Amino acid sequence: MSIFLETKRLILKTTELSDFDQLLALRSDPDVMRYIGDGTIHTEDQVKKFLSIAIPYQEKQGIGFCMVYEKETGDFIGQAGLFHIGYYDAQPDIEIAYRLHKKFWGKGYATELAKALIQWGFQNLSVNKLIAAAEPENIASQKVLKKAGLDYTGKIKWYDGRELFGYAIYKADSIELVSYDTQWPKMAELEIKKLREILPSNHIIDIQHVGSTAIPGMLSKPIIDIQIAVDSLPAIKQTAIDILKTLEYVYWDEDPDPEKMFFVKGMPPFGEKRTHHVHIIEPKSKRWQNRIIFRDYLIAHSDIAREYEQLKIKLAQEYTHDREQYTEAKTKFIDDVLCKAKV
Repeated sequence: MSIFLETKRLILKTTELSDFDQLLALRSDPDVMRYIGDGTIHTEDQVKKFLSIAIPYQEKQGIGFCMVYEKETGDFIGQAGLFHIGYYDAQPDIEIAYRLHKKFWGKGYATELAKALIQWGFQNLSVNKLIAAAEPENIASQKVLKKAGLDYTGKIKWYDGRELFGYAIYKADSIELVSYDTQWPKMAELEIKKLREILPSNHIIDIQHVGSTAIPGMLSKPIIDIQIAVDSLPAIKQTAIDILKTLEYVYWDEDPDPEKMFFVKGMPPFGEKRTHHVHIIEPKSKRWQNRIIFRDYLIAHSDIAREYEQLKIKLAQEYTHDREQYTEAKTKFIDDVLCKAKV
């Protein structure tokens, strides 16, 4: 049994025939199998059949459904891995999958595994996307997939006939920093002009170019961030969704923050790469002022701007395919700058 991948707390090892007893214990647990396949537990014959398919596939493809162990205890906690849907390698889609013993639920292991598999997959496989699927009733797994950075793609017909919720993450949507482009302010100005022309002027208070592309000389993701202040989010919500759709913006309707509306242009699969973000906020929100204060402070303090740039370089390398963690890891630096700026 060889090590396939290690995370902070877990070890993934390739599957062998000697894993039969551990797999039978996992796959014969009704709680584990509730949302897998037809929801029934597996028999000895079914586990043997799985091994007869999984091991040759693993040897041929170099990926598969691995055995997962806790580093600290050495305990077997379940399975996780990457493999072609249904182990059918004549089609291109590779899925992220996991199943864990119940005693290890609630520890963040599924999210840790999914994030590590995404990173490994995009670094080692010639794929542009990775997919996953969850039963409509399996809310816990849906939350894991979202935390890992996958986006809901709608209801899909699975290879076994089930109707599942589909999820995907695209390599082209990774964190990529590029040198400052002098065209960014002009691009922002052009987009702001378009937005002013199509959005209802009676609700618009102000529009600002924010984010790193608004800071001269700053290494940045090549995405223009535009922040719009409105008099009332509820009053403009549906109008903004409908109007921005005509400019090819996609609304993030699952945003957990009720104080803003967030739109993306160019995000796969709707485009090749993100080009613009639009944040619609009421001016009383701290987000409105904080983005402007942070931008202006870095423009005025080049030494702090360089510190921020170095942090971003480090985090982009560490969290290339994890936008949520990349953003979260910048929070302390941003908060510290805001404290200095507000003194």
